[in-house]
Amino acid sequence: MARSFSATCGPDGLLHHLVDLRSAVPSASGGIVFVSGQLAQRASGVAELVRSTWRGIPACVVPAAGVLSERGELEGDTGASGVLWSGGRVAPFALPERADDPSRALRETLARTIGPRSATAILFARPGALAAGALEGLASCVPGACLFGAGTASSSAIGVTSQGELIEGPVTGLAITGFAPPIVDASPAARLLSGFHLVEEVSGGVVLRAGGRSALDLLSAATATLGEQASAQPLVLAALADPAVDPRGGPAEPRGDAAEPAALGSVSSVGAVGSVSSADSVSSVGSVRYVLRPIRGIDPSRRGLLLGDDARPGGRLAFAVRDAAAARAGLEGIARQVSRSALGSAPRFALYLSCAGRGQGLYGAPDVEARILRQRFADLPIAGMHSSFEIAPWAPGEARLALYTGVLALFRAPS
Repeated sequence: MARSFSATCGPDGLLHHLVDLRSAVPSASGGIVFVSGQLAQRASGVAELVRSTWRGIPACVVPAAGVLSERGELEGDTGASGVLWSGGRVAPFALPERADDPSRALRETLARTIGPRSATAILFARPGALAAGALEGLASCVPGACLFGAGTASSSAIGVTSQGELIEGPVTGLAITGFAPPIVDASPAARLLSGFHLVEEVSGGVVLRAGGRSALDLLSAATATLGEQASAQPLVLAALADPAVDPRGGPAEPRGDAAEPAALGSVSSVGAVGSVSSADSVSSVGSVRYVLRPIRGIDPSRRGLLLGDDARPGGRLAFAVRDAAAARAGLEGIARQVSRSALGSAPRFALYLSCAGRGQGLYGAPDVEARILRQRFADLPIAGMHSSFEIAPWAPGEARLALYTGVLALFRAPS
């Protein structure tokens, strides 16, 4: 059993919704409350409300840029959404505030909380808390985990333990065991402008050469395809993919281009960041999974592009533009795929974590993504947030930091 809510409200209105949810789910085992606006600024007070109202129920309070549910999306206003569910065992966790090595602290915390068990870890990270590569190597300590999450609006998320302790850190989250792993998929709000090129030379985060050409030349060629199509200055991004893998199991034969622009129909934006992930199955909707990164600068003298530490020799580079039609099609695609993957089980609830760079500012209309989810899942309880960045599933025990991405997680019980 699960119930969700969303509302424009202050503390008094929020208390009313928390009480209603508690009454509707008498045997609740866990919950999440997303808050925006003034409620996000008072997250510690919200956590106190959750602790007193949901006494004994592990939960997490997440400051967000906006909140959403199957009923709609609240952007630029004070409000809250949340979900309370029964089933499984839920344990909040938080990284130490001043860890010398945040990546190591995350690995140790997850290993201690989850270990090798089949489990789900939902991570809510403060902006700046996770550096590039911070999520790498997690599979070695939590090989059976499904990992996903998002970046908070500003302050830390706050965990509420079953004993009533409030915990917070640069990364706060919930570990869920004894519950079927969710079906998770993700899609970027981007349209590819080029094929993927093998990254050949990188210096200090500056990509110098890829696909046998300078990175700046590749960018110029990719953006030339925009021509006069764009009515406003488009946001051009780098798309980074892992090294190609030969079907026989080894690295693919190096090539300058992973796909010619004319053949981009085979490089789908649907599911391009995430894969349908659980502890025992991973499948990709698209033929290439990638994450989006901003182009931070140009080095004219070396004809290079500053992309940061995520860009590495042997990886693959393409260029993309933020695009409303691609975002809509991507979300429709992953919702359809997640729904199909859930056949034979009983959906309980879903979480949807959407970049704050999507929403009305991208589509020019409100509630576009909430309507897509409602059309696919009807009255299934859904709660979510508009986030500063996303943590997208990549493989069991692995995840990647993502931008302009929607992450959809469907929790279900075996039929």
